[in-house]
Amino acid sequence: MKKLSYTLIFFLLFNSIDAQEVIIIDTSEYVSEKQALVILNGFGDSKKNRKIQQEFFQEKGYDLFIPEYVEKNSIELTVSTFSSFYDKNNLDEYKEVKFLCYIIGGYVLNHHIEKNGKGKITTIIYDRSPTQERAPKVAAQKLKFITKMYYGKVLFDFSEIKINPLINKDSLIIGVIVENKATKLMRFFKRTSDSYGNYNYNAEEIEMNLDDFLHTYLDHDLMYKRFDVIGQEILHFLENGVFTENAKREKYNWDPFKKLKKE
Repeated sequence: MKKLSYTLIFFLLFNSIDAQEVIIIDTSEYVSEKQALVILNGFGDSKKNRKIQQEFFQEKGYDLFIPEYVEKNSIELTVSTFSSFYDKNNLDEYKEVKFLCYIIGGYVLNHHIEKNGKGKITTIIYDRSPTQERAPKVAAQKLKFITKMYYGKVLFDFSEIKINPLINKDSLIIGVIVENKATKLMRFFKRTSDSYGNYNYNAEEIEMNLDDFLHTYLDHDLMYKRFDVIGQEILHFLENGVFTENAKREKYNWDPFKKLKKE
C-alpha cells in the first residue's frame, strides 16, 4: 500500500520533462537590434506549462526561446545540450540575451557561462526554492525506480549537486525569486526533507551575486503557471534590473509546509 501511494504521488505531482521546444522570432527586425529571452525550465517542465509561459511572454519585446535541454543520461550532457542550443540559435548575435532560470536551469546556465563566457547575456533571474531543491534527493531516495524510469540519471546527478553562484559576476544583472511554499510532493515527504537539515530563506546567502530579490507565496509548481501573480515582477526586473517597490523582500512568516486555503 505504501509503495502504491508513492507511485500515485509521483504520477500526480511530477510532470514529464518531455515538452515541445518553443522558439518565437520577430523577423521584422535585425537580430543585432533585438533582445532574446531564454526560459530554462526544470523538472517541472511540461507541454501545458510551456503553453502558459508562451502565452504570457510572447509579444513582450523579446524573441522567446524555451529549449529542450535536459538530457536523461547525465547532468554533463544536459549542460552540453544547452550550450549547443545557444550556439545553434546564434544567441550571441542578439543585442542582449536575458534568462529566467528554474532551479536546474540556473545550474546549467552558470556552467555554460563559466566555460564559454557570458557573451551577450546581460540579465538572469534565478527561481530558487529551499524546499523544492530537495525534491531530487527525495525522489532519488524514496522513488528510485520511477525516478530512474522517467528522468534517468540526470535527476540522480542533480540530487547530489550543490548550486553555487558564478565565480565572476562580470557585470551581469542578477535577480532571485525565493519560493516560500512547499509543493504537494514535498509536503507528502516533509519528514524526509526535514531530515536533510535546516531551510535557508536568506536570499543573499542563496545567491551572493544578486542585485535584487523577492519572496513569493507561490510554490514551485505554481511558478510555471501563475504569471498573473509573478509575471509583472519578472518583466519589471528584465527591463529595469530591479523588482518593483511593492515586491516582498521579507520571508513570509509561516510554515512553508502548511497548505494555504487559496490552493
